[in-house]
Amino acid sequence: MYTSYLEHGNNVRKTSLIHHVEPKRVRAIIKEVKDVLEEGRSLTTLSEQEPYYLSGLPYLWQEKYPWQSGQPRLHRSELTPSEQQHLETKLPEHYPPARLLDLLQFLDLIKLLHTQSQADLPPRQRMALSDALTEHIKFRLLHSGTVVRMETPSLSIPLFALARTHYAPKGEQERVFTMIDDVARFFRLMQDWAQEQDGGMRALEVFDIDENRRVEALQELDRLLQGWADKYHRDGGYPMLLQMAAGTRHPQDGQ
Repeated sequence: MYTSYLEHGNNVRKTSLIHHVEPKRVRAIIKEVKDVLEEGRSLTTLSEQEPYYLSGLPYLWQEKYPWQSGQPRLHRSELTPSEQQHLETKLPEHYPPARLLDLLQFLDLIKLLHTQSQADLPPRQRMALSDALTEHIKFRLLHSGTVVRMETPSLSIPLFALARTHYAPKGEQERVFTMIDDVARFFRLMQDWAQEQDGGMRALEVFDIDENRRVEALQELDRLLQGWADKYHRDGGYPMLLQMAAGTRHPQDGQ
């Protein structure tokens, strides 16, 4: 949003129209970013909390706004039945079973996720959900393709669809940032394993595979891991983390 503001000659109204955000919120976001820049602080304000926001939202969305085949994905009195049907036919069949949300519902979902994440932190480490932080989370979800925005002429605000059940960063720069965080997190997990801490586990598999089935195998593994985590998850239970990577084996990796 700040980039759009600069690109359009510091025009608050135009930035507001582009991002479907009220002008007063645009001004608040611009001020927050300017304050950060003037103080010489980093714009990466989410830090280690970011993966929780981005990976957790698809699960919360499906939990709060589930959808079953044969039911409408959207309930809006402003739309005629034909308009609603036309809108839903534009959704690919592989989209997760979740209802469409309007902008206010989508923002409320982000706020709820923020509240849940802050409850796990010591009081001194908790942070308020600012407008800039909200827009950053929304941008990352849209940019990655996890969430898709849908424009409808009959409605004054945009709609949002959940396109994937998981979050994966898009673009080399963002993936490099994620890689750095993952390596640090993996090192901590391996330290627990080396010290024989309870609940720690190291996993390594070395194998050959039919090259034509490699993508299929990774997709199946993703589904298995998600199903495994869903099976053992309990609200309020012991906090666990599973992190792994799979890819091409090199000679130095061993046989």
